[in-house]
Amino acid sequence: MESLLFPFLAGWGASFGVGRMLRALLRPSRRRPDPRLLLLLLLAFALRAGSLTAQPLWRDEVDALRFGRDLSTEIAEAFQRGGAAGWERLAALLTRPGFNGPLYFIGLFQWVRFAGDSEFALRFPSLWFGVLSVALGFALFRRYLPPAAARLTAWFFAIAPFLVWYGQEAKMYALLVFLFLAAWGAQEAARRDPLGWLEAFLWLLLGLYSHVLFALFLPAFLALALIRRGWPWKALAGMAVGGLLLLMADLPLLRWQIGQVLQWDGGVRPVCGETGFPRVAPLEGLGMLAWGAAVGVWGGFPDWGFLPLSGWMALGILAGRASRRARGALALWALSPWAFLSLLSLCRPLFVERYLIASMPAGFALAAAGWARIPGRLGRALALAPVLAPMVMGLWAQAAMPIKSDFRSAARVVAAYYQPGELILFHIGYVQHVFDYYFRQPYEGAWAPATHFRTPEGTYRLGEAEIAAQMAALTHGRRAVWLIYSEAPMWDDRDLVRRWLDAHYRLAGRWAFQLVEVRRYELPKDDLAVPSPSANFDHYFDRKNPL
Repeated sequence: MESLLFPFLAGWGASFGVGRMLRALLRPSRRRPDPRLLLLLLLAFALRAGSLTAQPLWRDEVDALRFGRDLSTEIAEAFQRGGAAGWERLAALLTRPGFNGPLYFIGLFQWVRFAGDSEFALRFPSLWFGVLSVALGFALFRRYLPPAAARLTAWFFAIAPFLVWYGQEAKMYALLVFLFLAAWGAQEAARRDPLGWLEAFLWLLLGLYSHVLFALFLPAFLALALIRRGWPWKALAGMAVGGLLLLMADLPLLRWQIGQVLQWDGGVRPVCGETGFPRVAPLEGLGMLAWGAAVGVWGGFPDWGFLPLSGWMALGILAGRASRRARGALALWALSPWAFLSLLSLCRPLFVERYLIASMPAGFALAAAGWARIPGRLGRALALAPVLAPMVMGLWAQAAMPIKSDFRSAARVVAAYYQPGELILFHIGYVQHVFDYYFRQPYEGAWAPATHFRTPEGTYRLGEAEIAAQMAALTHGRRAVWLIYSEAPMWDDRDLVRRWLDAHYRLAGRWAFQLVEVRRYELPKDDLAVPSPSANFDHYFDRKNPL
């Protein structure tokens, strides 16, 4: 019974929110429905569904499945021990450091229990949220933009490569866009019914527990309320009550968020240090976000690709076909999350453009408002070409070119030639989870040594002789060893693992895929075992054989 608790609560909450949102947005008005919207929705669905499995799963997507399974199992076990223990465990899991989207993970696993864990099934929820965002975005933006600009904004939602890419990934990013738009739609309904604020804060709460950095968008949500003047006092009271409930529900997560940014012992001060993410300067981050909006995740388009759309956005902020209040709110929505994340990243590097995906609707709306300012139909038609060209090329590249690490092909190769008793060695070891998703048969595997760790003085913690001894122990008695080689510089910048295998085994096969290399090594027929770990280290490594 407890295992059905989450689906019941999520379904009830979604039904409440979606039902009220649709009733508000479809409220009879003098504007006739635009039949072209249906064709646009079909296009959005086709672009995402047609190439949904073109790219193999990468490790973050497999992690989403693993995390959801593990979290759901722990919660179910806690509820079996007692109701209070279950709720305490649920609260602890939803605020566990390192799980930046626990609610999404749990929801994904419940979906997988129903639909299966195929690539298509894992990614389908993101596809669906992406398509819903097209319809919801059009219904909202047509209230503040000219009809042509609102339609162009919806077109951007449907075909923007960045939104299509994350509408094809088993992660929470397409969901975040939908949740923010849904919260805005509920805010619009709150002018007539104060309960709309309760719905709006429900959507925001789901977003906060779906990604820890969704909090960056709360100022933008409040700014959208300032587009319209003259809020009734009942609506303002509903906003205050809803905001208080949101704060109370977010307190467990808020305590953890503040603790990650500030230290309290000895005074309040920021916690600075490395996070594993590269340091990104604020303007560089803005360029990355502009490139994603214009071209997507593909880096093969000429460098000017982001300039036309960025120019439209700038024109939209300064003189777009929308009210000044609307342009100001949209500019704050588009830029404030970037500013907050860039400021935070000066101390703790966290800047990744996909974390800001929920700001892209505002950027597209501003670009459409700027485009509407271009004089003449011919001028506006000609101005579309330099913006649509990068988008179309980005869509083609994402659907036709290998971009993600291809463990799907790697697993197929190993499955075709693997024999019982052979060792599969993973480097980096963490990619074993992705390999296991595709290689669904028993095997003997191990993680290769991680050689990159250094002391505070900068020297390597493990010397070459120690790595050689570990490799000898791992492969002792193995006639054949498979090496799954991916992102090796992250864990073996000296290339010691591959060089050791090259020195002691014969390379029997090599297959190169996108970001993954598969090597099969065999012992020479006259050798019965690998050399002793105590042998001279220079014998283990062929320094003349670089990767």
